Amino acid sequence: MEDRRQNKDRRDDFQFKLPDDERSNTDRRQHDRRSQERIPVKMWVRNIEGDADYFQQTGNLSADGMYIFSPNPYSTGTVIDLEFQIPGTDYIIKCGAQILKCTAEDPMIGLSTKFVDMSDTDKKIITKAMKELSKELADKQ
Repeated sequence: MEDRRQNKDRRDDFQFKLPDDERSNTDRRQHDRRSQERIPVKMWVRNIEGDADYFQQTGNLSADGMYIFSPNPYSTGTVIDLEFQIPGTDYIIKCGAQILKCTAEDPMIGLSTKFVDMSDTDKKIITKAMKELSKELADKQ
């Protein structure tokens, strides 16, 4: 029975060891990758697909994109045409939104989107509105 394998750690001092990496002390995923703050906003968005219109609700909004609750899944990278009214104004934004990620949120699908094909005027208006909404939200807290 002495010829049986010994239960010992096979890793020894001859094994290649990686040097300590400073990056391992912080997880890069802890930080939000978004460049703009997202504010929880419930509003209706008109999603235009050819001759069909779908009205979907948002979960949050930023100057760069929004989170939409949709009954339909989309492929990542798909661009959808949107129309929505800036909260607190009468101004309607018309732009494209690229799908960055689809998340199952029973019974809906959550769509993380990034605005594309947005005019400079629309970008300025939504940025101004986001600052005002952010201030209102901070005042409530």
